[in-house]
Amino acid sequence: MRISLIILCCTLLWCSCTDSNNSTKVNYLEKLDHKGIADIDLQLKPVWYQYALLENPPENIDSLQKVIVRYCDSMVHKSNVEGRYARYFIQFFNYSDKTKSYMQGKDDFFDLHNDISQEMEDYRGEYRYEACQTDTLKGVWSVEVKSGDVFRRDTLQNNCKN
Repeated sequence: MRISLIILCCTLLWCSCTDSNNSTKVNYLEKLDHKGIADIDLQLKPVWYQYALLENPPENIDSLQKVIVRYCDSMVHKSNVEGRYARYFIQFFNYSDKTKSYMQGKDDFFDLHNDISQEMEDYRGEYRYEACQTDTLKGVWSVEVKSGDVFRRDTLQNNCKN
């Protein structure tokens, strides 16, 4: 009886440890959060850019998309974006030897943005908002995911009149 109980406890402990080690963790890079102005269609418009690193992201493109959408649906307040920004995105990169230093971050957004954008092999996806051209109070929400050499972009919500 005791041996069975010990084996059961060890099995449960082992299962809980392996499950937590394999789950995807999102590390939001607060130092890279940037609100500013960008040239969009030859006009200066307000933008908001955010970045995150994914630890243990799934390789399956559908599972990866679910992780990104679930995280963003819980973190992004659409009412803070729609009608205020012409473009918003949060980009996701693999947590790797090349990107883990972004956890500490530099103080200069533009240096960090250029560095992390060059790590395209670690790019995993983007949750994005683009304001409509005719009605800037509305826009299109989409998600892009990358697994290996495969990119996929899906529209999540389109409030533009086309």
